[in-house]
Amino acid sequence: MTTGFDVNAIARLRDLLTEERALIVTGRASEAAALIGDKAGALDQVEALINGGQADALPSAHRRELQAIVRMAQENAVYFTAIRNGLRSAINRLETMHDNAYVGSYTRYGQQVAFPQATGSYQKKA
Repeated sequence: MTTGFDVNAIARLRDLLTEERALIVTGRASEAAALIGDKAGALDQVEALINGGQADALPSAHRRELQAIVRMAQENAVYFTAIRNGLRSAINRLETMHDNAYVGSYTRYGQQVAFPQATGSYQKKA
């Protein structure tokens, strides 16, 4: 018996995770992240079922669906981790991109001055 629990919450959570995956794989991670509020609400309802001792009363079809939801959530988490790592790598490359660049200035010995070691003010050629 599932009194007090909206069985549609399982379907809602599954639909949200499916939508999240579609957004992730099409490169719209920010839109996928915007689903967090809706996912939290649906997850609260599902957790209420599990923590309320009503999980045993669920039909086996709903239990299998919950297992599929757990797998889908884990896969989406892997995608988000990959996105985070990719962004971190891109930021790192942007931060170090100029490390091997030179400012067009030379030391008194004729060696170029590396960009990170450049100090002072430089005037642009007119």
